[in-house]
Amino acid sequence: MDQKERGRLTLTRDVIFAAWSGEELGILGSTHFVRTLGESGGGSRTDPSERVAAYLNLDMVGRLDKQLVLQGTGSSSVWPGEIERRNAPVGLSIATSDSAFLATDAIAFYLAGVPVLNAFTGPHAEYSTPRDRPETLNYPGLQKVSRFMALVARGLATAESSPDYVRMEGESPRRRTSRIYLGSIPDYTQVDGEGTRIAGVATGEPAAAGGLREGDIVVEMAGQAIANIYDYSSALDALKIGETTTMVVLRNGQRVMLRITPNSRD
Repeated sequence: MDQKERGRLTLTRDVIFAAWSGEELGILGSTHFVRTLGESGGGSRTDPSERVAAYLNLDMVGRLDKQLVLQGTGSSSVWPGEIERRNAPVGLSIATSDSAFLATDAIAFYLAGVPVLNAFTGPHAEYSTPRDRPETLNYPGLQKVSRFMALVARGLATAESSPDYVRMEGESPRRRTSRIYLGSIPDYTQVDGEGTRIAGVATGEPAAAGGLREGDIVVEMAGQAIANIYDYSSALDALKIGETTTMVVLRNGQRVMLRITPNSRD
């Protein structure tokens, strides 16, 4: 704002900061925003892609370790160049993933025709637990991630043209709306390989009690083959609280069958 008032920054479009609710319950807040975007009193609608040039999502960026993961880079042809250009003064180690079909708020915008870029520093053992406390954050890393994303936003806000939108083939992930809880943490940064890699297992929870370990690769759950994170989420949706199910994992190259009894998040 100070730079704009002093004439040092000319914006070609506005920047909106938003915090969504209901992501874990089914991406509710961002979906509602997209659906109601551009509505007028007469009930007419404006296509969201005509109102939003691009959507930048910061999802769990406080635990920078080795690298920042940028997902959705295939949603626009401008992202590779923008990432390289904006990271030059920051110097982050960055890994990219093309797919825009993400189990986070970015998917609500992408399905509406808006290019997306999702920043993520990876899963951790304290994810969605009371142990995820302020002292566990990497504050210098968070500052670098924030600076990088601010530079990307600045570039978009001052560019003459909007990023193009690339329609990708893929399956939209389903956010769980049930209260099923295993205490397992999938590796959302996994971009290739068989099954779904487990990045962590909460101590004392159903997954740990059933023998699931960090580093296991889930290839089957409740009789359903698991090829990726979308299959994993779908199989999890079909489980029932208190009803024991089977899970097959790859561990050190060997198939291991486990029996796990899901619990409730409540």
